[in-house]
Amino acid sequence: MKVVLLALDGDEARARNVLQETFRDAEVESVSRTQIESAGVAERIRLVRQLQPEIFAISMESFDWQRGQTLLSIFAGASGAKEIVTIDASGRIRRESNLNVFVRAPWSLTGEAISSAWAIFQTRRHLRRLESAVKSLHVKAAPARRTPQAPEFVFLRATPGPGTQAGGASTHINGFINAVQAEGARVKVISNDRIAGLDHTKVPLTVVPLEGTGLTRSAFDLRNNLVFTAGALRAIGDPPPDLIYQRYSRFTWAGVAASLLFKRPLFLEYNGSEVWVGKYWDEAGMFDLLERFERLNLLAAVRIFVVSAVERNNLLRAGVEDHKIVVNPNGVDVDTFRPGVGGRSVRTELGISNDEPLVGFVGTFGPWHGVLELARAIALIPREVPLKFLLVGAGKLKSEMEQTIREAGLFDRVIFTGSVAHERVPALLDACDILVAPHVPLADGSDFFGSPTKLFEYMAMGKGIVASRLGQIGDVLTDEETALLIEPGDPNQLAEGIVRLSRSRELRERLGEKARQVAVERYTWRHNARRVLDTYNSQHGTTRE
Repeated sequence: MKVVLLALDGDEARARNVLQETFRDAEVESVSRTQIESAGVAERIRLVRQLQPEIFAISMESFDWQRGQTLLSIFAGASGAKEIVTIDASGRIRRESNLNVFVRAPWSLTGEAISSAWAIFQTRRHLRRLESAVKSLHVKAAPARRTPQAPEFVFLRATPGPGTQAGGASTHINGFINAVQAEGARVKVISNDRIAGLDHTKVPLTVVPLEGTGLTRSAFDLRNNLVFTAGALRAIGDPPPDLIYQRYSRFTWAGVAASLLFKRPLFLEYNGSEVWVGKYWDEAGMFDLLERFERLNLLAAVRIFVVSAVERNNLLRAGVEDHKIVVNPNGVDVDTFRPGVGGRSVRTELGISNDEPLVGFVGTFGPWHGVLELARAIALIPREVPLKFLLVGAGKLKSEMEQTIREAGLFDRVIFTGSVAHERVPALLDACDILVAPHVPLADGSDFFGSPTKLFEYMAMGKGIVASRLGQIGDVLTDEETALLIEPGDPNQLAEGIVRLSRSRELRERLGEKARQVAVERYTWRHNARRVLDTYNSQHGTTRE
């Protein structure tokens, strides 16, 4: 029995395990997501039909918020497979005959088209009202009902999507919320999905469920913005909090609506332009609306927290007032990420000897993390250099990375873990001797605006680091003092840096010790949270002790 697998979540190994448990005699062959996405519709269908699958399987992170599932099923059915199987990361599996896919398709598409059209109409109508209201907006900070140092927050997180339940996004959310609570603030979270890693016994959480309807990704997001906003406004309740804190995301205005309704200031956590992301990383439609959403949020916010000076400059060029912008780099929990948190056990589990240097990478296998450059660097390192690589994460570039390493004949020296729970990451990093952050320049030539959470986690682990001299990375790290810095996008320099550290325990330990010291002194989540609280307190004319 031949099964063709399209791993949209990049975690092919997990999907293969599920398929082989479900279909004992299955021969699983993968089709590259990159190959499919780079082809036109007719070419995509030709590619999958050539594979002649009996079963076509699609793996995704979540059934609840995977956009365009009807169209995905139709594409799978066009392969000629007798059965269509979909799998998600929680272990759920759906099986459907090819015939049933095409029988229900007209009804499903018609229903989604109507729902999408209504969502777009409602969005444009409400957007005009919000734009008009924000232009005359003047929100004063609410009088604190508690001590000024301990405001009550509502933290809004909308629009989960691929990659947001792992990696930097969930790390940032957890780190910030835990830190502001430790500083004495009260936080209530409203989200349209559970947040991976967040202790919901300590942090009140209201989930506004997503509605899995929308003919396109943008229509899905617009529909769920309406759903989430209505649910969030109900959940905030009376009396309202002192402060609305919104993690900005694509096609969302919940924070703006809450600020207007409850007359509370909006603090916007702005990790980058969704317009830019939609053009260069994660294809989006309806750019006219997306641009209006972004302007609305930036105009309505009393303060905008950005992760880097580059992003501050981007906003200044876009006309945002200087006094509204606060640079607030990402951080790390230095008690969780520290040396000696299980690395020896992990090495034993993986079969790595004490004298064999292990090189680690953690992150999303996406466009700006430099994973393809890392694969090329691995291919350049001579086999006689005794190294192993531990690569933690998943993403759409994983298959291409694997292919590069396999073609070099070095697949046996690389361990791919796939996605792992965040609480597992410190032990995996502790098992490593060298950690790499090979970020690459942005596709359009823009200045690198990121503040990678893994950078600070690496520093806190006290390991030797090889990283790209790029944007904030080059500002935080000092070459030959806290890391070895290389030119971004250069696999030769990356390979040379890895080999150099592999040959000198003294250098690794010296760089790692200093890097941890800097992380503890300047880059914890408590530092991040205090900047937000200090900004809030300054509106009351008070300062923190």
